Amino acid sequence: MASRRQLLQDKLSAIEARILNLEGGSTPQPKQADLQRKPSTLDADVTHLHGCSNFELILKYLENTFGTKSDDLEEKNDLLDTFIEEAGDVNFYSYSTLMLLDESPGSDVASYRSIAKLVLLPCFQVLVPLFMIWYFIVEKDLFGDQGYCCNHTNIIFRGTGFVAFTYSGWQIIDGDSDPSAKFFLKHSARQYAITGGRLAWKGTWMFFLGNLTQQLCSTFLLILTYIVFTSQCDTPLDLLMNCVAINFVLDIDIEWMNESQQAKSQSSAQVIWKAWRDVAVEYEGEIKQKMTQNQAFRRSLPVTIEAFTSIYSTCIWVGTYILIFGWFFCPPSW
Repeated sequence: MASRRQLLQDKLSAIEARILNLEGGSTPQPKQADLQRKPSTLDADVTHLHGCSNFELILKYLENTFGTKSDDLEEKNDLLDTFIEEAGDVNFYSYSTLMLLDESPGSDVASYRSIAKLVLLPCFQVLVPLFMIWYFIVEKDLFGDQGYCCNHTNIIFRGTGFVAFTYSGWQIIDGDSDPSAKFFLKHSARQYAITGGRLAWKGTWMFFLGNLTQQLCSTFLLILTYIVFTSQCDTPLDLLMNCVAINFVLDIDIEWMNESQQAKSQSSAQVIWKAWRDVAVEYEGEIKQKMTQNQAFRRSLPVTIEAFTSIYSTCIWVGTYILIFGWFFCPPSW
């Protein structure tokens, strides 16, 4: 269908060019930015469809956005290719979610090691930093014993810490803003808001939990960096070593991904895309029933998730610079 649409657009462009030539004009040239940028699958504003109960309208939207089953017979599916390209490389959370959502044989997280990783990863990224914060602040009474500021006044020590803390902060901000995780989360939330389908709802809360884990990890690592730089570092080398050690925790979900797993995630993403495309056709009765349920909740869900993730990311960004400059300028006597 995408190929037929492209052919039609080419014909219309050729007709327009001939008309302009007959009128003595010239064909307007597209801007370079327009040539380089493909339309995003999230560009269209479809908030008016969130919580909608008009089945025919939703069916038309799905056809325009995802195409139809006949597209599988075409040599190339531009809509699907754009979706996969926009998704990009995924982290371990998104990979595991895609595997669990894909019901194709052999696509689940089958090995015991993968299942163990799925349990170990949030423990490593959330619980371990949280336990360390608790250990220093509560068990060791850090602030009651030492105070809130670094005791070192040496400008080399403070300068090294400022640079290392800034690098660590940027890593934390980038780790929080995983584009692939947010991409799948937004798509799932939009799909659930429009169709109310079970697969879309399952994907929404699973992708949300993965994204929330990253944000919690970023928050705890940011606090832990301040604590370690304040109380556990006596030389500039200590600052550098601890900076690398702490940032390692944030990158585990990416380091556990290899090319084979990235390829599997793309295959599962294609299956999920087609399931979203065909849900209103294959499960017409169920979707008609779901569309009349939880309409207010479905209508507000994408906006709520977008607001929550954006506000949380902004808080991490602001908190990062507050702690960086606070650590550098904080008087040793405090």
